[in-house]
This record gives sequence, C-alpha cells and structure tokens, in this order.
Amino acid sequence: MFMFSPFFVGAVFAGLLAVYLVRCISSPLWKFPGPRISAFTSLLLKWHELRANRTKYIHGLHQMYGPVVRIAPNEVCFTSYVAVKEIYCSGGSGYDKTEFYDLFKVYGRRCV
Repeated sequence: MFMFSPFFVGAVFAGLLAVYLVRCISSPLWKFPGPRISAFTSLLLKWHELRANRTKYIHGLHQMYGPVVRIAPNEVCFTSYVAVKEIYCSGGSGYDKTEFYDLFKVYGRRCV
C-alpha cells in the first residue's frame, strides 16, 4: 500500500522530473540558441507541424537566432552551406550514417 500513497507517487514524480531536467540542461545541445522551451520539449515544433507552418516557424527562428537553432531537445537546424556539406556530404569524418542510407545509392555511391 505504501507504493500507492500520494507522498510516494509525488516523490517518484519529482525524482523523475529532476532527472529529466538535469539531462536536458547537461545536454551538449544546451549551448545552441533557440527558444528555451525547445530544450525541454518538442511540443512547440509539433504544434507548428499540425498547423502546417513548420518551415515558416523555423525560418523565423533563424532570423531571430542566427544560422544555427535548436528546435527540439534532440534536434538542431542549420542554414549554412558549409554545415550542410559537412553533415551530409562527409564521407568518413565521424558522421556515419546507418544502413538506411544505402537505399539511396546511385551507381554504388550514396547521394544522400
């Protein structure tokens, strides 16, 4: 019966919330600019997706914060050509892609 007491449930909830907040704040993505709520939840981004204006929302964030914006807890958006080239066109610089990208091979070479 102790497990269902309001105090125990509240303590477990507070502990889980504390762990979640510490993980969000200690994330290496914490240093990227963007709305602070985006560090904790992707609900704001999902809201704009449901309203069908995700691209306008992200474009507005780039105008406000610059070429690198954190748009969700585990998602960062880049606008610079150099960053896109480094992330998507680097053959073996540490950004290894999964086997899923092998589906996009053209003449034995990945195009994505």
